[in-house]
Formats: sequence, C-alpha cells, structure tokens
Amino acid sequence: MSSSLCDSVCKLNACNTKVLYDEARYVWTIENFDFLEAKGKLLHSPAFPSVTNTQVQWTLRLYPNSMNANDYMGIFIFTKNTSGMAKKIFAKTVFSVLNEEFKEECSQTTAVREFPNIKTSGIWKFVKKDETFRNKFLLNNTLRIRCVVKFSDVKDFIESCSDECEFNLKVPECNFSENFVSLFENQELTDVVLSVNGKDYPAHKTVLAARSPVFLAMFKHNTKENQLNRVEIEDINDAVVGEMLRYIYTGKCENLENLAAELLATADKYDLYRLKMMCAKTLIERLSVENAASVLALADIHGVKELKNAVVKFIVSKPTQVLATEGWKSIRSNFELVDEVLCLALARRNTSMSNN
Repeated sequence: MSSSLCDSVCKLNACNTKVLYDEARYVWTIENFDFLEAKGKLLHSPAFPSVTNTQVQWTLRLYPNSMNANDYMGIFIFTKNTSGMAKKIFAKTVFSVLNEEFKEECSQTTAVREFPNIKTSGIWKFVKKDETFRNKFLLNNTLRIRCVVKFSDVKDFIESCSDECEFNLKVPECNFSENFVSLFENQELTDVVLSVNGKDYPAHKTVLAARSPVFLAMFKHNTKENQLNRVEIEDINDAVVGEMLRYIYTGKCENLENLAAELLATADKYDLYRLKMMCAKTLIERLSVENAASVLALADIHGVKELKNAVVKFIVSKPTQVLATEGWKSIRSNFELVDEVLCLALARRNTSMSNN
C-alpha cells in the first residue's frame, strides 16, 4: 500500500447523528358513530400525554363528514397543553383505523409540522366511508381510531458521536434478543419440561428462573419439579402456556389481543409483572359494555389496580348499559366489588349536581 493511500485511510473520521423523539400513543373508541355522522358535528377526544412527559398533552378532533368531501372522515391533532413543551417542537402523526382483530389499517402519516405555532395538523380525507368501511370498521356501530404522535424539539434531542477510525471498523450490533428467540424456537440444551394437557414444552431452568421469581423458587429448592425436571400445569391451557413461554424468551406476545385475560391470570401466577401490565393495557383498549363486568372481576381477583380503576370509571360512565348485561348479573354476589362501583357512581353524581 502506498504511503499516501495509507494516510487517507488512517485519518478517516466517522460520525453518526441521531435525532431522538418522544412519543404519545392513543386509541380512541367512538360508540354509536352513525348518530355523530348524521348530525355532522365534529368531536373532540379527551387529552392524552406522551409516554415520558405527561406535561405534554395532545387531543384529537374528528370530522365525521369531511369539510372537503362528505364521503370521507377528517381527523386532526392539536396541542391541548403547551406548558410542558419547548418553545418549538416538531411532530408528525400516524393515524389508522382498527379492524375487528384490532389490527391497524388505512394508516396515513402527516408531514412533520412545527408546534405549537400551527396549533393543529391532520388529514381531511382520512378514510372513505364506503360499504367496506361500514362492514369492516364499524363493528356494533363502534369506530376505533389509533393515533401515534412522534415529536422532538431537535436541539435537545440529538445524539452524535465522532471518532477517528483507523480502518473504519464497525462493531456488529448486539443480537442478544435474537439468540434467545433461537433458543426458544430450536429448543436446544433444554433441561426441564412444562407439561400441559398432555402437551410438552421443553424449556431451560435458568431462563425461566431469571424471568420469574416463582420459577426461581421452584428450581432453587428441592422441589418435586426440580427433581423430576418436569412442571405439571393443570389450570392453564396449552395455547396460553406457549404464549407465556414466548414472552419469557422474547419479551413479546403474538396473540396478546385474543389471550389477554388468560395471560393476565397466568402472569399473576408466575409473577411476570410486565406481561401482566401488557395484558391490562390490551384489556383497557378493548373495554366494552359487554365485557366490562368480567374484566372488572378479573382485575379484582388478580389485584391489578390500574385496570380495576379504568373499568370502574368505564362502568360509571355507562351504568345503565353495563348493569343490564349478563356479565354484571354474574358478579352481583360480590358485594364489595359492587359497592365500590356504586360508591364511585354516587360520588360522581353528587359532584355533578353540586357543579350544576
């Protein structure tokens, strides 16, 4: 190699700049959409905060009949509270509609705009209200809109690194999580079996113990399970155990929407706190008049205070509808739980009367 070429390589510098952003996520459920559409009145959502900065508040504005075309819906986002914001922030928003499986469709993203100067940003032609829309997204006349806001003040959210690099050597990214996925899928070097209704799930004691205090205690002491290298599970079905194992190894669930209630009970049994909160969040997002009573009972049994409070507030907001369901009839014998709901309803009513 010539001296001049060597010098140019040896003096090579590398720099990486990354603009970081904060995020706010929100699912807006709108019941009896046809009345809103018929009246043509715009609707405001409750305010919601960002993930890490609760002072930054956002709210949505839905036009059931777009001002530009009545066969479309329009949707916009604007800042509700700017006290926690920098003087200028830059934000873009992803709007989508949730189908019957609670998967996102019709996603549209706004351009990056400067807040709070412009106050609002959105899309006039968000979703066309054709037959497909009514059959696919208006389930029980209920519309669910998902919103993800990504925002940054740029100046305070930039990470940079600059290093003189002799040969521009790039260190591979850590693939720790992928290694565990492989460990889960290939079932290599397993030393314990979780047996459910005749179906066996090979696993690793150290992984189970690292993730669950219950499994740690089980394999740390001279238990039957530790001696036989076999855990018999009789109170959980095999699909839920399989999903629990997926979470233990990967931190993710593929079927959380359909198994949230069962997984919450399983997470409580094995002390998997994060999975428990993931299930609670999913149940709150899918809360309805029909399932409110059963979700309330579930939250009470497994001591999920956040979920319980959310369900109680939901029931108090729709007492007539919920109290008429079969689910409510099944929990009426739980006097403490019923009394808690009724006390909150009475308190809210008294507050409303005093304000009037």
